[in-house]
Amino acid sequence: MSQNNTQHIDAGLVQQVMDLIVPARRIALLAHEGPDGDCIGSALGMAFMLQDMDKICVPVCADPPPKYLTFLPGVETFALDLGDEAFDLVIALDAGELYRYGQLYEKHRAFLDKARILNIDHHLGKGGCGQVNLVDTNAAATAEMLVLLQQQANLPMPREAAICLLTGLITDTNSFQFTNTTPRSLEAAAVLLKHGAIPEKIAQPIYRERSLALARFQATIINQANTSCEGRLIWSWANDETLAKTGVTPDQEDNTSGMLRDIQGVQIAVAFKSYEQPQITRMSMRSADPYNAAELCKRLSNGLGGGHARAAGATLHMPLQEAMTFVVAELEKVLLDG
Repeated sequence: MSQNNTQHIDAGLVQQVMDLIVPARRIALLAHEGPDGDCIGSALGMAFMLQDMDKICVPVCADPPPKYLTFLPGVETFALDLGDEAFDLVIALDAGELYRYGQLYEKHRAFLDKARILNIDHHLGKGGCGQVNLVDTNAAATAEMLVLLQQQANLPMPREAAICLLTGLITDTNSFQFTNTTPRSLEAAAVLLKHGAIPEKIAQPIYRERSLALARFQATIINQANTSCEGRLIWSWANDETLAKTGVTPDQEDNTSGMLRDIQGVQIAVAFKSYEQPQITRMSMRSADPYNAAELCKRLSNGLGGGHARAAGATLHMPLQEAMTFVVAELEKVLLDG
């Protein structure tokens, strides 16, 4: 990447980041709850880079990495807990509020509230949760931010790190198809290819392979989809009965909302899921310009949601049917006003 690119990180901020990293010996790398390719890939990619600097790195997430990411090097090293909390630096990745790290924050709040934290993120928020916050909302992925940091701070970039970071870029841009893809995103991807990452080996398990059970699950979602606003709004749902019927497990990535969004004429697509906890519904949203999925999810969940302009999600503390009725009515207002 060109070192005179004005979109690089401020040199003073890079120095603040390194002032935290260099003296640290044992580092926890946090991925947010309900993990995706960017937070898992970023945590692992950063771990591989720092391990080459003789750091002891422990990637941690409250939830296991999704099955579609089992090809990633090092994914089996993820811990589900901070254990004895013997860390002298915490790097919080891909979320700017500590509550987004779920049970990790709830179980270790006393430690995390006083820990030395470096926050690296690309989402809209309150500016970050760390003593140093490396946040750029113009970045397509947190993985993109890590490539910028690696280039400017001359950090190592082993092949394993390149694979993990390219996974973050590919998943958060939908293979560079979303409008968040910029020239800088593609420059970052080029750096990762130069260090040995192969796009096909990432895209194949994520986008082109699916089990028969998952294919049946997706067919069920399509069959029970509903539309409104002359087809501009579409939604569907799944519950424990859907899982039992199709054989899918809750941790399988099904890209349901993306599949619904691809239907001709759709501007907002929502997939509702309620598994095991009948009073909680999770929704995943995809949108087309000018509708901002992140803003809509945040508003509809009283701040318990967010993501990207075209892809976002939220948790609603209400049963499935109630959640669908509420969200659909609100989205119909948005579409009719637009």
